[in-house]
Amino acid sequence: MQLTTKRLVLRPYAMEHAELINKWANDPGLNYYDDDRPEPSEPIPLEKTRTALRRMIDADGEGIIRFAIHRLDNGMCIGICMIALIDRHNRRCNLGISIGERDQWGQGFGREAVMAMVNHCFRDMNMNRIGAEVYAYNERSLRLFEGLGFLREGLIRQAVWKRGAFADSVILGLLRSDWLAEGQRE
Repeated sequence: MQLTTKRLVLRPYAMEHAELINKWANDPGLNYYDDDRPEPSEPIPLEKTRTALRRMIDADGEGIIRFAIHRLDNGMCIGICMIALIDRHNRRCNLGISIGERDQWGQGFGREAVMAMVNHCFRDMNMNRIGAEVYAYNERSLRLFEGLGFLREGLIRQAVWKRGAFADSVILGLLRSDWLAEGQRE
C-alpha cells in the first residue's frame, strides 16, 4: 500500500531506507523532537538499524503501518511517518511523523504527509479518532497538528527526560465528526 499526494508518495519501509533512517537516528536534533529513548552516547551502527528495520518491516500491519516519505518530483526520501496503536475495535489510532532531511523543513511536506494519513485513516480504515502525542516544546509539530484540526485534549506532565530535564507531552486528537465538519481537508 502507498499513499500519494500532490507532491509526495508515502511508501512502506524497505531495506533501501536503512542508511537514511540510521542517519536520522543519529541526529541529536531530531531525537530531541521525536524520540523517547535516551540520546545515544555513541553513534548507532548501521547494522543495528538494518536489524531493527527488518523487524519493523516484518511486523508492519500488526497494529502499526510505517511509511517512508518520498518526493514525487525526484524520488528523494525526506522522512518517515506512521499510523500506530491501531485499534480496529474502538476505531482509533495515533500518528507520528519526522521529516529527517532538514533542508526539506518548512515546505509543507509534513502537513501534506499527515493529511494523507488522516484521510487514509478516516476513509479507508474507518477510524473514528486519530491521536498524536507531541512534546510540549515542539512548537512546529503542535502547529502542524492543530492546523489540521487536531485539538489539545490533555497533557502528560514530565513525560520524557530530555537534555537534563523533564518535559511534558501534549495529547492531541481529531474525531471523524470534526474532520467531516471541516470538509475533509485535502
